[in-house]
Amino acid sequence: MTIRSQSGLRVAWVIAILWNLISTPATFLGAVPAIQKGNTVAWVALTFPFAGAWLLIWAVHLTLRWRRFGTSQFDVSDHTVTPGGWLRGTISARNLPEVAAPRLTFSCINRVVSGSGNNRSVREKILWQEDQTIQREGLLAGPEGAAIPVAFRLPADVSPTRSVDPDNRILWRLGARASIPGVDYSEQFEIPVAAAPAGPAPSERSEPQSSVDDAPARPVESRIRVEPGPEGGTRFVLPAARNLRAALLATLFGSVFCGMTGLLAVLIHSGAVDGPFVFVPWILLTAFAAFSLLIMAIVIQAWLQTTILDATPGGLVVTGRVLGLSRSRSIPCRDLRDITLSVGMQAGETPYYDLVIARADGSASRVTAALRNKREAEWLAAEIRRALA
Repeated sequence: MTIRSQSGLRVAWVIAILWNLISTPATFLGAVPAIQKGNTVAWVALTFPFAGAWLLIWAVHLTLRWRRFGTSQFDVSDHTVTPGGWLRGTISARNLPEVAAPRLTFSCINRVVSGSGNNRSVREKILWQEDQTIQREGLLAGPEGAAIPVAFRLPADVSPTRSVDPDNRILWRLGARASIPGVDYSEQFEIPVAAAPAGPAPSERSEPQSSVDDAPARPVESRIRVEPGPEGGTRFVLPAARNLRAALLATLFGSVFCGMTGLLAVLIHSGAVDGPFVFVPWILLTAFAAFSLLIMAIVIQAWLQTTILDATPGGLVVTGRVLGLSRSRSIPCRDLRDITLSVGMQAGETPYYDLVIARADGSASRVTAALRNKREAEWLAAEIRRALA
């Protein structure tokens, strides 16, 4: 089975051209004259031509990438990919250098379309993701350049591809990226995953169950501190600002919404908004203010919250500290069944992992760890299980 990459080149050019055809005349015929007359609110309209310029740059970048690498192909080794099995194959691209070290990501995504007409919005939530980096020694020789070997094990408890409802789909996406001189390589492939046959897969029966002795190695860049607990056992300290990228993105997002909230407040106070629908700006101001407070709470948590996990043979104590305030919760060992990972917050296609404490009564508690490195999250869960044993 051969799958071609989804470059989105045509879509990029269509969006860029349509956007600029609308925004350019509107800017020069509407916004610029209004600014010359002293209308300060019209300055906001200048964001539309800047967005159009960015869309053109994006389309040109995709064109340059296509001219260099062409359309990539993914040759799948197996006829069918199922949960609990393997995805194996080879990605071939034109002019891919042998010095590249591509990073592969394989994701299960829930794509939800909400609204209708001009109010339609698309949200993609990552349900599961695995990544790996192929070193240059692992690349294969392809017909027109280096080829990338692919090998991912799918978990058995994930959903196969589902497209019965176009507004609520389950899709599987394979991404390949490599930073190389000039235009970077970046492609995506949509992988059909069929439902697994009834009964456990042969590979699952032949492989022994993992244990705490098979704990993954701690990543070198991990900032988690491990120290003796005050009452015995082991203490794991997840420091504040442990994800600088996520904290910076949240700060930028919050600054934009706070700025828009302030702009609305200034316009209302200055009397620039009037007419029969004068109450509409107040509704918008209330909504923006509430959302800004929510975003700023997330910003404070990202920058300042320290999470402490004390694991002893008696149980697990989870403590969160922000600005000198702390809150703790205890889970006795007799009530604790397992510790697994779950995708928490998500920034674009980047998931951040939390810990899920499965209880004996079937309920679950989430520990907001917000760890970007999945290997680090797996190591932390395994070490906590070891300390509780």
